[in-house]
Amino acid sequence: MNEFTYFNPVKIHFDMSLEDALEYIKGLPYQRYLLVTSKGWVKRHIVKQIQTALGDRLSHIVENIPPNPELSFMQHIHKQQGNRFEAIIALGGGSVLDSAKFLSLSCEVSAHNGELCLQENKEGGELKPISHIAHLESKPIFCFPTTAGTSSELTKWATIWDKAANIKYSLMHEALYAKVAFYDQKLFSYMPTSIALASGLDTLSHALESMWNKNASPISIQHALKAIELIISSLPLSINAPYYTYARKCVMLASIYAGLAFSQTQTALAHAISYPITMRFNIPHGIACSFSLPILLRHITDKEINDTLKVFAQPIDTLFAKLNISSNPKDYGLDAYCVEEIFKTLNARAQNALLDIPAIKKEFLDYVR
Repeated sequence: MNEFTYFNPVKIHFDMSLEDALEYIKGLPYQRYLLVTSKGWVKRHIVKQIQTALGDRLSHIVENIPPNPELSFMQHIHKQQGNRFEAIIALGGGSVLDSAKFLSLSCEVSAHNGELCLQENKEGGELKPISHIAHLESKPIFCFPTTAGTSSELTKWATIWDKAANIKYSLMHEALYAKVAFYDQKLFSYMPTSIALASGLDTLSHALESMWNKNASPISIQHALKAIELIISSLPLSINAPYYTYARKCVMLASIYAGLAFSQTQTALAHAISYPITMRFNIPHGIACSFSLPILLRHITDKEINDTLKVFAQPIDTLFAKLNISSNPKDYGLDAYCVEEIFKTLNARAQNALLDIPAIKKEFLDYVR
């Protein structure tokens, strides 16, 4: 067994109602909260409920976060809000939670040489990648995740997009961990079937990606295995019978286990493959990062991990059949040229993978030719 470190500072409140969570927040010392959310939560009157509970302490609201937020949009919102708040309440899926992390930064964010950067000090100076800044100033975040998939509430990462430039930016810093994550199963009940499906498969991808990963540890592996088991057993029922509370709670719990796993390891090849597919073909992230999982399962290079995961190969095939998810890259718009381009330009996450990447590329090409 190799040396490893495990660190995750997020406090988890599982199955706490929104009402009780707001009472918890009211007991905190912050006097000016920014609520970051999307329009759906305005229509469902959840934003109004938060306004009523917090009163004047909810000083600002950003209610128009879109899926896959763009850098220019986030820079505009950041400039609008400035430092007029002390803490953030984030209500929504992964895009909302990632946006909250971006807005939590005290200084203006710029893109430079393919990375998101800040100036080294407030008086100016050299632009420095955020991940290289030792002491990063950020506002505390209190998360109410509403999809069981991204686990952004448990990680130090955020994804911001620039589709015009065909770039996916990653924020990464320990200062971006949330303070608290509140899981209210009633909030999860609003998920449309398509989002419940995509986010559940995102959870499965996070769990598997943290397993075939050079950064895996005994703790992350145990979390990942539990997530895989829960998704296989509960995802179809949580989608087909969305008001079956137990199944929904199991999928919520799976997303927590997966988050606790990949928050330590980062993702790997399935996610590296997915980003250009999402940008070019508008395939939802959860589908783009999961359709290839059965292929990747066949090409694990680490014997111990392969032996551990091979028992899940057939159950995952069965799960995909139940959910009508194809593992054929051709069904997502890929041709041989796209496959060649994707594998030629894989980002750094792919290097985490304990996988035979040339063999996987060959199988992709066999599918699309």
